[in-house]
Amino acid sequence: MTLPTLLVTILLCAALILSKRRAVLPIFIVGMCFVPSDQAIVIAGLDFKTLRIFAFAGMLRLVLRNELSVRANKQDFIFSTWNLYGFFAYVALWASSSALFYQLGVLVDYAFIYVVFRNYLRSMRDVQLCFEWLVYCTIALTPFVIYEHTQNINPFYIFGRDETSFREGRVRCSAAFSHAILLGSFSASILPLALALKSSARSISRRIAMSLGIVCSIYLTIASASSGPIIALAAGLFLYLLFKQRKYLGLTTLSMVGLAVVLHLVMDKPVWHLISRIDIAGGSTGYHRYFLIDRTIANFSEWALIGVKGVAHWGVHAGDVTSMYIYQAVTGGLATFALFVWLMIRTVHTIWRCSLNFPTHGSRIFAWAAVCFAMTHAVSFMSVAYFGQISMLIMFLFAFGAALKDKRFIAASFSGNDINRDK
Repeated sequence: MTLPTLLVTILLCAALILSKRRAVLPIFIVGMCFVPSDQAIVIAGLDFKTLRIFAFAGMLRLVLRNELSVRANKQDFIFSTWNLYGFFAYVALWASSSALFYQLGVLVDYAFIYVVFRNYLRSMRDVQLCFEWLVYCTIALTPFVIYEHTQNINPFYIFGRDETSFREGRVRCSAAFSHAILLGSFSASILPLALALKSSARSISRRIAMSLGIVCSIYLTIASASSGPIIALAAGLFLYLLFKQRKYLGLTTLSMVGLAVVLHLVMDKPVWHLISRIDIAGGSTGYHRYFLIDRTIANFSEWALIGVKGVAHWGVHAGDVTSMYIYQAVTGGLATFALFVWLMIRTVHTIWRCSLNFPTHGSRIFAWAAVCFAMTHAVSFMSVAYFGQISMLIMFLFAFGAALKDKRFIAASFSGNDINRDK
């Protein structure tokens, strides 16, 4: 770990422990956006990456401040089962002490961050605060990305980030994120949040700030030079514009599934071959993603129980798993994949129901923006397996879905906050 990274990490951890309750989640968001997650301190052979250090600091605060207040519900149980099955499947597959310690670290990262978000998301006011800070951080990242885009130098090199990557002569900006496509996936998901915040803004300065957030989210997505995030950005924007038709989301989803089945039956090649035709940013690896899906389906019996040690022997180039859905399958088996998909569907469905049933217009818009936020990530999962600091957004999403099942969260959400008042 570089000295600047160490100093910033210590500063943020101290702020996590000493700050007021409402500042905890914004600090996590700042750490996610500006501190590279691939930097680590090695103690007794164990890697403590920045994400893991933040997770431990958050849990330490919960214990020291006695702020653990969650009542576990079904969503929490499904989340725990997903993590535990993935843990045991991976350890059983590799059957080594190194696999045990590696997967234990992953389990700690996910579990601790989830618990932190679960405890500090206590009302829609906290959700709104997270939305705001995600937009603010997107704005703050933009000058660094502009510099990287124009100078071909990643300014986060002082924190140990790799050199800027290129594709067919185009710069692929990544900023503090572990890969350009992860920066693009992050910024694409911010667009519906910025749109919702702008629609609810009452002051001119706030509307200007959120308008800037809209522009910055689009720019960062384009600067990543990745087709997947650009498609996710378009999907999130299109979905957000359907706010008044949101009650038909379930019917629309079923219709799209039906259309996919029909196309699969009438096409010469499987329907997922359409992915190979997508090339928006230039130099896209759509064929690789199609081939990965095709080989995963063809080799179902090999990975269904506890996963498989690699996919290179299927003919997949470099054994690169470029899909979050496929990653769940090949590293944890069918059960891990099914639990992950169930969590995503359940979370989106819960938030969608709230966008219909929340008692005020403002809160319904924010819930719908959260649906769009989730769906942009669902689209991005087709083209990238999340790793590093962006995994924090998955924990935020699942924790939000669980919080909406908590009566105390709902009761606390409608106590006079601006987003809950009808205009």
